[in-house]
Amino acid sequence: MYSILKNVFMLSRKNAIIMRSNDNLSSNNDYFVSKNVENHKSDLSHVKHLLWMVFAASRGGQNRVRIVFALKQTPLNTHQLTKKLDLNYRAIQHHLGVLEKNNLISHLGENYGTNYFLSTFLEVNMEVFDELVLSLSRSKHERKGVYLK
Repeated sequence: MYSILKNVFMLSRKNAIIMRSNDNLSSNNDYFVSKNVENHKSDLSHVKHLLWMVFAASRGGQNRVRIVFALKQTPLNTHQLTKKLDLNYRAIQHHLGVLEKNNLISHLGENYGTNYFLSTFLEVNMEVFDELVLSLSRSKHERKGVYLK
């Protein structure tokens, strides 16, 4: 989609190589890419822990899940997310900052025109994210007395 290599996550220091981005605008041009995808499948504990901390173990996790689902459909800016999710602009800014800090989303553009989209790391681990959301949904319904099969 973009000619710029964005947000490739280092899966393991032993199995990583460094790639150079041709993006002259970026101050950080080093990106890590896994050599072996099979090792990624077997070592998902760090991914599960990160997603648990961002989406389940914090107060704003539910809104961050909603933001991810919105960005999964199409890249949006902060104002568009505010309208779509019916949340406060500052709250959206905060959640976007948390998601970006944890390499779950990326942005392109400056100031008001900044569009946010899912990072490569989250796209690769979308199955783990979906499992976490399903687990959270089940536990929420169980607490209310509704049991899902």
